[in-house]
Amino acid sequence: MNAWRKPRLVVFAHLCNPDFVTGAEKLTAFMLRELAAYYDCILAVPGEGRIAADARAAGFRTVVLPLPLAVSFYLGLPHWQQEVLGGMAGEPFRQLVRWLATEEPAAVVTATCVHPLPAIAARALGIPVVWAVMETMQETAHTAHIAAFMGAHADRIIGISESVLAPFKLADTQAKSALLPPSWDERELRPEEWPLNRESMRRMLGVGDGQPLVGFIASSIYANKGFHHFMEATLAAAARHPEARFLIVGNPVDQPYFDAGLGMAREAGVIDRYRWIRYESRIERIYPALDALVVPSLAAEGFGLTALEGMMFGKPVISYASGGLAEIHAATGNTERAVPPGDAGALAAALIGLLDHPDQMAGIGARSREAAIAAYGIDAYRARLQAFLAAFRPESMPRAALIRGSGPAIYLRQGIALRRFASRAAFLAAGHRFEEVRQVPDEVIAALPHGPAIGDGASRGGRRRRRRVRRTRGGRRAGRGRRRLRSRRARRLARRGRRAAVRRRASRRIAGARRGRHRRATGGRGRTARRTRSLARRH
Repeated sequence: MNAWRKPRLVVFAHLCNPDFVTGAEKLTAFMLRELAAYYDCILAVPGEGRIAADARAAGFRTVVLPLPLAVSFYLGLPHWQQEVLGGMAGEPFRQLVRWLATEEPAAVVTATCVHPLPAIAARALGIPVVWAVMETMQETAHTAHIAAFMGAHADRIIGISESVLAPFKLADTQAKSALLPPSWDERELRPEEWPLNRESMRRMLGVGDGQPLVGFIASSIYANKGFHHFMEATLAAAARHPEARFLIVGNPVDQPYFDAGLGMAREAGVIDRYRWIRYESRIERIYPALDALVVPSLAAEGFGLTALEGMMFGKPVISYASGGLAEIHAATGNTERAVPPGDAGALAAALIGLLDHPDQMAGIGARSREAAIAAYGIDAYRARLQAFLAAFRPESMPRAALIRGSGPAIYLRQGIALRRFASRAAFLAAGHRFEEVRQVPDEVIAALPHGPAIGDGASRGGRRRRRRVRRTRGGRRAGRGRRRLRSRRARRLARRGRRAAVRRRASRRIAGARRGRHRRATGGRGRTARRTRSLARRH
């Protein structure tokens, strides 16, 4: 008896940073680990990096497929269709199609809105697609069209927040959509080490027990992360609370922007109160050292994982009420610390309000942690995931094997190869219906190898096949010449046949006329008269 094997599933990540792990990569890695309970998961990455190395270390098969992204999907730009077509025209897309046809997974998950090529290829091959959207798409005149395109190339759409799912409700794809916020595995964070981590990290940073530490954490520091707003708010707080210290964690991808932010503290004469760590892979070393966290994102966050991380470590979190951040604050009962987006003054006021009551910060953080576990803890996540998979069940979905491009030809996919039906009759004789045929891009048909045709043209042997070979060898012009020659011969034979028929009719008319003259000459007696003359001669 064969042992049951998990169906195969491919998760496509659009990032694989060589130096650090971004929030999007964290979300993808977490989803990969949770799906592994149900599927034999493969991680597809655009290049080598930290998330690929971590996945391999955890026992996941990882492949590198350097596919171009469609950033216009996120930004809602008018050239999004041209970006898709350009991506499909390249060799990486053809390699993707062949690889998916070879692997034949039960389903494909594409973990971002800017990664359309895996969804297009899988959908064309009849492989079920889950489009996991992790960012809030910018609303423009083109967003609804982009969302409709994504819905047409997905069997299900997962959103990590209601903010992320909003465009798909407008695009009439709500029935396919499901909410699946991220979570965390408490065991991986080692809560038993938090007290020791707090002590050691604060000692390394030179922060004393009576000095509250306020943090800003981002994998990459650039304008949309609101770093300058953090500096404005903390400078206001520093003027009121000189004992406060501030920690910046993140890699400055825009160095002049980062330097300008630090210059604000330098001009104010308080740069000594700030600390900076470029990157820390183990977040359980950073968060315990903090007393409060500020998340001043100017762009609408798809979820706001940093805010959730702060709450699950038991810290008060202040943020702009944008995108998924507003939802986190609402779900955890922290709406008073979600301030209007872009209002640095309100951000400063909320922070000063916390620092004015240091004895209350620990209690606020503890309540936030309890609420975060109830709303987003691992039990809540797994319940949502199980409900989603129970409704999805890709392994039970019928696979469409009949496809066609822009032309009339219909193909049957058998493994990685395509076989063309020789005629309409051959298609119908095989028991197929035209409504079973899936329309796919011509690039997909061109990417796969083609086998022998199916039907009367392929099954007839011998004479017809040899004639086709001779025509191919002689070339198109020679074949056309032979057809013309055969046509002239047929016309000559037809003319000869007509002339012969005319001569035969003329001969019959002449013979008839002669018999008529003879009967008149004999008086019309015919055979009887001849017999009478014969008897008379005898006697």
